[in-house]
Amino acid sequence: MKNLIKTLIVITLISSSALRSQAQTLNGSNGIYLTEQDYKSNKLSYTLSPTDKMQLNEFLDGKNVNLIYQGKKLTLAKSEIFGYRMHNQNFRFFHNEAYSILDTAGFALYKKDRLTQQGKGYSPVETYFYSLNLKQPVQKLTIENLWSSFPAQTGFRYSIQNNFKQDAELIAYDKLSNQYKLKYLYFQQKPVMAHANL
Repeated sequence: MKNLIKTLIVITLISSSALRSQAQTLNGSNGIYLTEQDYKSNKLSYTLSPTDKMQLNEFLDGKNVNLIYQGKKLTLAKSEIFGYRMHNQNFRFFHNEAYSILDTAGFALYKKDRLTQQGKGYSPVETYFYSLNLKQPVQKLTIENLWSSFPAQTGFRYSIQNNFKQDAELIAYDKLSNQYKLKYLYFQQKPVMAHANL
């Protein structure tokens, strides 16, 4: 019974993911970013029309993105492209996994749904990550990881220690200032630095 529930959950997630990845918007804003510079310039390659399709192959460690683009079948290795844009959301590939880009001011914040055991079954849970820039490895957003990643920024590290008691608090968002609390603390410790995106 337990295996049957796990199988049903995985099938449901695969089906919903496949439907999401194949659904297209009418304004052509979905497509592939070949390079980091393309992402920064908001330049999509293979901009998808309503008749084009993109299959992300997210399960079973899929290493490629499959496209039907202008009637032709194309296969792109995830390791050779930066990421993609789907439904007004940008994603970065790292180790063949897609991470939704939340914020790039100062350093990058990402989120990803991960299957996590919840009681007797598995459920998708939003998990948060970061990288020092868009070229650096993606790491889980934890107090310990942030402490190690910013050795020269003592004020920022102590601000993290003083303001966050648990890892889950790191993603706190201040709607009044329209920014993540973590980013506010980061820039408070670097007042001369512009709040530029990566």
